[in-house]
Amino acid sequence: MHWDNPSFLLALWLLPAVAGLLAYAYRKRLATAHRFAQQAMLVRLMPRMDVRRAWIKGTALIVGLALLIVAAARPRFGAYVQEVAQRGADVFVLLDVSKSMTTEDVAPNRLERAKSDIRDLLGRITGDRVGLIAFAGKPVVKVPLTTDHGFFDLMLERIDTDSAPRGGSLIGDAVRKAIESMPERGDRDQAIVLITDGEDHDSFPEEAARQAGERGIKIFTVGLGDATEGARIPIRDESGQLHYMKYAGKEVWSKVDQDLLKKMALDTGGAYIPAGTRAYDLGQIYEDHLANLAHGEFHTETRTRYREQFQLFACLGLALLLIQTAVPEYQRT
Repeated sequence: MHWDNPSFLLALWLLPAVAGLLAYAYRKRLATAHRFAQQAMLVRLMPRMDVRRAWIKGTALIVGLALLIVAAARPRFGAYVQEVAQRGADVFVLLDVSKSMTTEDVAPNRLERAKSDIRDLLGRITGDRVGLIAFAGKPVVKVPLTTDHGFFDLMLERIDTDSAPRGGSLIGDAVRKAIESMPERGDRDQAIVLITDGEDHDSFPEEAARQAGERGIKIFTVGLGDATEGARIPIRDESGQLHYMKYAGKEVWSKVDQDLLKKMALDTGGAYIPAGTRAYDLGQIYEDHLANLAHGEFHTETRTRYREQFQLFACLGLALLLIQTAVPEYQRT
């Protein structure tokens, strides 16, 4: 058996406490009743408290809660084999996570918009391996090349401006990290999708692009943000008040280097997408440019999956709670 949320099972330790409270409450009611009147009078004044019914109600409540906790832990069992198609193209997404990506000239901000469009791209990719690198002052591989798009989407959701150490925008280092992370194989096409909103900070991105071109790796670049005036980098203090990043007493303006991104794309046989501040569909860009990659030999692999079974436990748990409320506490006369 496998569990999606095993931490919920820790709540099972609370059930003995619940059972103890139920027993204490039952005894407390009996003791209070006997203090109120003698046994002979109690039989006439109040209905008879049935011990068997109390046990039935208590057991139904405890077992019902236990089943709901197990359901919350998302159990999986019942293995089945699933065939996963793999085509052979490798695509690395390089996502700029520098502070300037929090600028709100693209709703809701540049970073969240980029993440949304990467999900659109993921929806168009069927069978290709895809990886994710977050970069600012240093690139970090968040997802190695994989066909597990669910895992990719999970890691993408966690990306923020703290996902890469140090500030800045070292595009060349990010491209070199992608090249290092791709296997040297000639039976598949390989591509890099670079999404950034800033200028490079002396990481020699043109040299990195030439290395990619020599390996046959195409680079597709997406330029976010205003390319003419640029935008200030927003910063919020502890009170939530908005400020803008300053350097040497002057506000820092982030502006995309379109010429650099165009050259990197064209030198590798890729394409430049001047997204700017307008809406763009990265999934459609994939259809227009990346889908034409040579995918090498088509093959499938089998994976063992486990069916989700939480519904069974949830239904049984709810049924027992309903039984607990339906059973009367006192014997009808």
